[in-house]
Amino acid sequence: MQHSASDPLLDAVVAEVMAYGVRRATATSVAQRAGVSRMTVHRRGGLQQLLLDAISREFDQTVHAVAGPESGEPVRARLSAGVASTIATLNASPLITALHRHDPELVVPYLVDRLGHSQQTVLAVLVEAIRLGQEDGSVRQVDPDLAGHVLLMALQNFVISAGIIREVTDPQAVLREVSVLVDSYLAPAATS
Repeated sequence: MQHSASDPLLDAVVAEVMAYGVRRATATSVAQRAGVSRMTVHRRGGLQQLLLDAISREFDQTVHAVAGPESGEPVRARLSAGVASTIATLNASPLITALHRHDPELVVPYLVDRLGHSQQTVLAVLVEAIRLGQEDGSVRQVDPDLAGHVLLMALQNFVISAGIIREVTDPQAVLREVSVLVDSYLAPAATS
């Protein structure tokens, strides 16, 4: 599901979460902030669904903005740089930062039980890029779905653990290494 960039109800959820965290946000406060009735919040699936929709919108917009127009560079190079840029953008997101600060345990189900919409969006972009990279010869022959899942599992930790990274090392240096990681993992084997 593609989310509209302008949605007053999702904007209100983001503002509430940034200010108070998920647990202290209420359907009433979100409705008041959005200028709608509480019933409208419930019709849209309730507060939890609106939060998931707001997170999905954030990921959708970030992933599609980073994908951007095609350049003459090989797909592997664009993907390596794009992944690092996506991680940097998500780590600077006020919504993601607020979730880390107020309610970090909310991401646990998406690390151990199931893939959420945002992860599926990222996975679809990775799989398509791997396929395109195989076509231009910049990506090794590997099952695109498998490689996409491997990259997703490895890379999501750079968003989830952004606070730890900021505490122990230079985030920009880590992003450069993320680019190397993606590039090296997808590089075709050298022929002798």
